[in-house]
Amino acid sequence: MKKLKFSKKTLRTLAYVGIIGGCAVLALTFFTISQYMKAKYQASVTVQLTAKSHVDKATEEQIAREGSEANWWKSVYDDFTEITKANSAAYVGTAIPAYTFSMATLVAFGLVLKHAEKTKEKEEKEV
Repeated sequence: MKKLKFSKKTLRTLAYVGIIGGCAVLALTFFTISQYMKAKYQASVTVQLTAKSHVDKATEEQIAREGSEANWWKSVYDDFTEITKANSAAYVGTAIPAYTFSMATLVAFGLVLKHAEKTKEKEEKEV
């Protein structure tokens, strides 16, 4: 079997593409997940606020009565308060890595350009 040989320039190009591409793929992946979590968070806030407005209109007696509409809205409000907290944490937990990887992509691109320029200058001096 014949062994493939790559020049230094080809290997550097592959490394550059791998570094920048890896950061970019991770940034896009986390961004997509983050947007999904943001939509879930916004939907849960909407349901929570709707339930809160119904609970605010009801009297204490209506809320205390089992099987009443006000009691149901109170349970929806309580449930969605917890769901909203969880969705908020999930959104923040995915938005931070998305931002970090997008910044890492930009920094990696700049560092690759700088390294490529230095390497080119070095090769020109050798010739």
